[in-house]
Amino acid sequence: MVRLRLNFPRPHNSAPALLFALLALSACGGGSANSPPNTTTSDDEGLLRNIVSNEEFVSQFRAAYIRPASSNKQQNSHIQPVPAEAGATTDSNGSYSTTYTLEPDVDEFDVLKYDGDHLYIAPTRQARCCFLAQSATIAEASSFAPPSPDQSGGIRILSTKPDTASAAEVATIPLQGDEYVQGLYISGPQLISIGSTQYYGPYGHQWLGIASWLQQNLSIKIYDTTTITAPALKWDIGIEGGLVDSRRIGDTLYIISRHSPQFENIYYYPSNQNEADANAQKLAAIKPQDLIPVFTVNGESRPLFTPQNCLLSRDDQDQDYAYPVYTSVTAIPLTSPGAAESVCFNEESSGIYVSQDALYLSQYRYSDNSESTRIHKFKLALGRPEYRGSADIAGQLWGPGQSDFRMSERNGLLHIVTTVFTHDNEDLRDHQLSILGEAAQSKTLERVASLPNARRPQEIGKANEALYGVRFIDERAYFVTFEQIDPLYVIDLSDPTDPYIAGELEIPGVSDFLHPVNNDLLLGLGRGGPQQQSIKLSLFNIADITQPQELNSVLLGVDGGWNYSEAQYNRHAFTYLPSNTGPDRLAVPVQSSFQNPDNSYSSENRLYLLEIRAKTMPSTASLNIIGSMIANPAPNDSWYAGQNRSVLDGDAIYFLSGDAIWAAMWGNFVDQSGPY
Repeated sequence: MVRLRLNFPRPHNSAPALLFALLALSACGGGSANSPPNTTTSDDEGLLRNIVSNEEFVSQFRAAYIRPASSNKQQNSHIQPVPAEAGATTDSNGSYSTTYTLEPDVDEFDVLKYDGDHLYIAPTRQARCCFLAQSATIAEASSFAPPSPDQSGGIRILSTKPDTASAAEVATIPLQGDEYVQGLYISGPQLISIGSTQYYGPYGHQWLGIASWLQQNLSIKIYDTTTITAPALKWDIGIEGGLVDSRRIGDTLYIISRHSPQFENIYYYPSNQNEADANAQKLAAIKPQDLIPVFTVNGESRPLFTPQNCLLSRDDQDQDYAYPVYTSVTAIPLTSPGAAESVCFNEESSGIYVSQDALYLSQYRYSDNSESTRIHKFKLALGRPEYRGSADIAGQLWGPGQSDFRMSERNGLLHIVTTVFTHDNEDLRDHQLSILGEAAQSKTLERVASLPNARRPQEIGKANEALYGVRFIDERAYFVTFEQIDPLYVIDLSDPTDPYIAGELEIPGVSDFLHPVNNDLLLGLGRGGPQQQSIKLSLFNIADITQPQELNSVLLGVDGGWNYSEAQYNRHAFTYLPSNTGPDRLAVPVQSSFQNPDNSYSSENRLYLLEIRAKTMPSTASLNIIGSMIANPAPNDSWYAGQNRSVLDGDAIYFLSGDAIWAAMWGNFVDQSGPY
């Protein structure tokens, strides 16, 4: 049996360990951001190259298994643990909120979707992954499957009546026993479900080993919801491999998947020459079709890509390097999924950032006691994504989810902030901003500027401060660092060749998540209060970027209890509804556990309701708590509640906790109804 190991760090020494499963594992790193390396390769052709022949496609894969681990860098450079750091606009349409996204026209899949008339809810039977113990064998790992789901679960569709804050179930889409829906999209009269046998996206580079990705399958189902009471399955799509991430832009669905071909009686990590020789014999006759994942639409199958659509890492020209994994970016037209086109490359990806025009894949790398982040850029247009260039940058992106907040594209330039671990006990980490652009004559991303630099040596953060909330907004960037206090840094990006720290503010607490209210106000969500045990929201006046100010702050949760908000690390749990005529409204879920007077313990899931008033007058604007709703009775897995989301539609509030919806009116939230 596979041994599972869950690591639950305790950020800020305050929250209960079990509430922080999404944080990274602890380990070590190296380097210094004060002398950043060249971010581009010296080879004019870039870090990825076109494949020459089918034989080259096969031989590169075979090479990963015909050398012992001691001489194969793929065993050492990709699967190291990483140091732990604790830690959009809302795509609204009219009077109701929808899924909070990093980019306004780039949709993201989530467990709750709303179109103004219906709520679409994915059940909590999504595949939840755990960390495989390092002692687990390859056979154990390849046979790992999530627990058997509740056969009664399904995608629920509820009609809403915002005038009365009520809801009613109108349809349920049943799921098969091995079907795990990770999230949903809605596009006109279409409901798209994204399912996979495992999903490691939030865990990033914790899953870069081969074994975790064997025998994976990805399912995309497109339902016609013209008759909402009887959704009809129109397209049933399968991709052999595991889900890395997904986005939707207009009528095109982008799927980033990873495939590790499986063979019987293979030593996936050959430890000596005899095992390597045995692998060479078993793989001597493999062909491209044995390696390429299968793409299926309504029962008709074909290869996901051809070798000619695949790129190879230039690292594979080093005789000590090989890695038997393919990452694919697939563009699926929602009107004709059979016309999907893919591009692939022979390495893994630990995260993505997507703008309206480009997709960037990030890859954590570890070699010679130093860490770096490799970036690959693909241009998005009709048809197959086009490879545009790559760069290696010192340091790493934060791993467990939302690392794409550390990246932003503006005017064709990529802004990215990485953290370098220095091994210096006096200053363990340095944070570095890099601005990259496409080279004119090669497939490289050239460094346009970096910060700090020789001209502007001031570090981002004080000694030993970790980087938490990051947000790029037009010509500014906002960074929050933390050790004992919470400095908010404002970076001026108006001249992309000369970014600089324009202002900073030091206050107690820390912000994990930053939201732009308007050009003059910024909202921060994180932790504060005694021992950082409460959820803290702060409203900042940033009208003068040289002197940012905290206007006011509020604490959420139970005094003296352990409080956690999913919105700290998952933007989809944060709901924001702007208004042109009155206060902006927002909703934040908080899960609390606390000790009762009789020494027993209780837990609760609440949705806190807040307003931002006088937002057009930054000096007098304020953040105000209006009240809260509670999921009562609590979901079965109340310690985590599976998922917490909300929708604001006019004065109606819909609160999803677990698989159920609670509803209330903004002016009378105490009189709530549900669960629906």
